Amino acid sequence: MNYGIKAGLNLSTLSLTGPGFTNYGKYLPGFNAGGIVNIEFSNFTIQPGLFYSTKGEQITLLFVDANQQNPQKATLTYRLNFIELPINFLYKIVKLQDGNLHIGGGPYLGYGISANSSINGTNTSLSYSKYYRNPDYGINFIVGAEFINKFIVDAGYGLGFANLGGGSTPQNRVFSFSVGYLFR
Repeated sequence: MNYGIKAGLNLSTLSLTGPGFTNYGKYLPGFNAGGIVNIEFSNFTIQPGLFYSTKGEQITLLFVDANQQNPQKATLTYRLNFIELPINFLYKIVKLQDGNLHIGGGPYLGYGISANSSINGTNTSLSYSKYYRNPDYGINFIVGAEFINKFIVDAGYGLGFANLGGGSTPQNRVFSFSVGYLFR
């Protein structure tokens, strides 16, 4: 068993479903950072962690006046900040001279701690509990490599199952890319 740190890029959007809703959101860049515990077996690793993770989406809005003239665009951004506890199960699929390749995934549980919105760069802080629901939960899928020099490189996808809001049932969808280091 050893410990490590990981950090990286999140590209997230909110999947909206429900009557009258169509999701036009773009992926919003954010980040993830935290610590992991690596519990290794011969070809298998259990990797729980604790992370700070930003998620959300960007939406381009088109406004017209009452005569359907003078179109104007605006960019609306929702950023949600979470404390997350993932528990990933990784299988070493290929042993390399300098490390191994792994594939896996597992459940995650997240707690929303804050949120903000911005339109054309003007930020507004939101009360997470007033506009969104806790907890967030879902499943992660991961592919990556662990090198003998203790570095980790991972790419993943987080598929949120929780309904974070009202009638539109927003759910997190996140591509993540991270690097890490194990202290052995």
